[in-house]
Amino acid sequence: MPGGARISFNSVDSSLSSLKNCQSYINTGMDIATHVALDLVESFNDVEDVNSMEKVMIEYAAMDRELNHYMRAIEETVNQIKREKPENIPDLKSLVHEKFTAMERENSDSDLQKNEKYVYFKDQLKLMRKQCMSQIVQLEKTGDLNSCQHLFKN
Repeated sequence: MPGGARISFNSVDSSLSSLKNCQSYINTGMDIATHVALDLVESFNDVEDVNSMEKVMIEYAAMDRELNHYMRAIEETVNQIKREKPENIPDLKSLVHEKFTAMERENSDSDLQKNEKYVYFKDQLKLMRKQCMSQIVQLEKTGDLNSCQHLFKN
């Protein structure tokens, strides 16, 4: 067939749309984890609890990165096939897998800490801790040590 084989990508486009919905679920999970961590700091809970929320955020950032790589691998592969218009229908699954694997090889843990939602999470935690410390200092200045001690019991 001159100009290459005619390939329909409707099912691929539909699957990409579903993956983008999954990405919104990851973002929602990150938002929830941020709010939970801030509540933990505000109610003077154990540092371990807040640290566990940070681990959750890193896991979400890893899922987000992996999903982004997978969607990008699909999009790049489909665009390449559309441009090249090959005579024979290529193995889309293996081409996507190759691109995805190459992207994943470039991963580093420091990338996760650059995730926009993770950076926001860390900034908000820092701000909340500063506010809570100023509350404690204010209670100590007013001599309301009973209230201050109560804050640490929660």
